[in-house]
Amino acid sequence: MNLSFTSAKKLTINLYEAVSSKITGTVTIENRVYHAANSSLDMVIKMDQTDEEEVSFVAQEKANPNIKLPVHLLYEDDGYYVVRISDLSPNWEALAFDLYQENEEKETVNVDDVTSDSETDSTEEIDAHALITTLYSDQRKTKSEEGKGIKTKQDYVLLVNDLEKDFVKEKMKNYEKAIMVEAKHKRQTQQEMNELQRDMKYQVDEEKADTESKIAMKKDAIQSSDESIQLYEDEQKSLQEKLQKLNEKQQDLAMK
Repeated sequence: MNLSFTSAKKLTINLYEAVSSKITGTVTIENRVYHAANSSLDMVIKMDQTDEEEVSFVAQEKANPNIKLPVHLLYEDDGYYVVRISDLSPNWEALAFDLYQENEEKETVNVDDVTSDSETDSTEEIDAHALITTLYSDQRKTKSEEGKGIKTKQDYVLLVNDLEKDFVKEKMKNYEKAIMVEAKHKRQTQQEMNELQRDMKYQVDEEKADTESKIAMKKDAIQSSDESIQLYEDEQKSLQEKLQKLNEKQQDLAMK
């Protein structure tokens, strides 16, 4: 268990704040709600996973640091995890939430191969139980809702679907900004190249050679901008198709 409150540099991890992890890339809390009526905290966590290993969770509150709180996985889909932490104290103060990567197979190593030259065949089984990251929540800064927050599986599917749609829309906006920046850079480079070409009319051969080299570099830069713009537009098209599928999924769920 790797939970610690005193060593945490920053107690609260804000919504949509990406936390780096060497194992999965980044981990973010997409949604977090405390329900006092049934002493539970619901969180939606998004994980940029690099493999298909199983993920497990351990929760601990500051009010009772020696007790592991029950954690229920309510829904999981494409890197999104909806979890509920139960049995929180009325004044839980802060919560530390560990995420672990669970390997399906345990690794067996020959201890003597590592520690000595002994010919005795001694092996030790090592449980591959790797900490992904720890997420911290402060009760004072956590949104509270009345009621017990009991939802159906379809509610969780719709919740995650909406979060995915927001994520896709935000990425599309970022690509649109990137296209505008690259297009502006291309126009500036084109203008600079045109000026160099005009200057060549009044240059001697030695000067022209240097200018031609600069023009070639400008042409390469323009080509690079064109390739970047095409890449961004392709990504936008893919995201648009993803958004369409998410909308279709939402419509299908609403009809059930």
